[in-house]
Amino acid sequence: MNQNNFSDEVIILSAKDWQTVDKYVVCFSRTHGKIIFMAYGAKYPKSMAGRLVQPFAVLNAEFYEGTRLAKLKSCALVQAVPVYEIKELAYGSLILEATELLTEDSDPKEEIYVLLEQCLPLLKKHNPRLVALAYLVKLLELAGIGPVREACVICGRTPGETAGFSNEQGGLICRECGSAYGELVPFHAETRHLWQQLLQLDFQQPAAFKVKGGALMELEQIVNGFITYQVDQPLKCLAFLAQLS
Repeated sequence: MNQNNFSDEVIILSAKDWQTVDKYVVCFSRTHGKIIFMAYGAKYPKSMAGRLVQPFAVLNAEFYEGTRLAKLKSCALVQAVPVYEIKELAYGSLILEATELLTEDSDPKEEIYVLLEQCLPLLKKHNPRLVALAYLVKLLELAGIGPVREACVICGRTPGETAGFSNEQGGLICRECGSAYGELVPFHAETRHLWQQLLQLDFQQPAAFKVKGGALMELEQIVNGFITYQVDQPLKCLAFLAQLS
């Protein structure tokens, strides 16, 4: 970052009240990666930032570089924030929360920004549950922490129909090795195939494909559990989604 001002296109991941009239905000930017900044005076009734700085907003923003946190200088809306239905909002919030937790501050990754930019509009066009899951498997790869899926992490053998998944070992464990690691999360061939389909899904031209409920639920359990293990804290949005279910 420059020593004084810098600007970027950003997507707001979270915003919370700070002190009396300020906001503490986390966003992901196109060229600077994740930025944590203060929006001073954002809660004043006449503050433009107060109206614009909200989750899901896409903004052109200018910042002052602070000693600890950046400070918002000005911002302008790039596009209107979508009006989401409750399930779309819940899965969209999961996408934002996971992005905030799995990315590092000021670590430029434009591919993650582009993925986020492409993904959010799809929540209203396609099944938001599948959109969110596809985003999460892609995010794990782009963040550099994608688990081993195609061979056993212990022996390197290609697994059969039935295998297990271990958060601690970082991926798939075949049946032969599984006995030494206690009870594992089931990781069937059909689930592994769905993971690959979602990983290769083109968000700009998403192709239709059939998904079986068992594979979908198993993959959600694995991916959500792996993310929770990686960030060492529960994802708030998963509890809300569980209530909706």
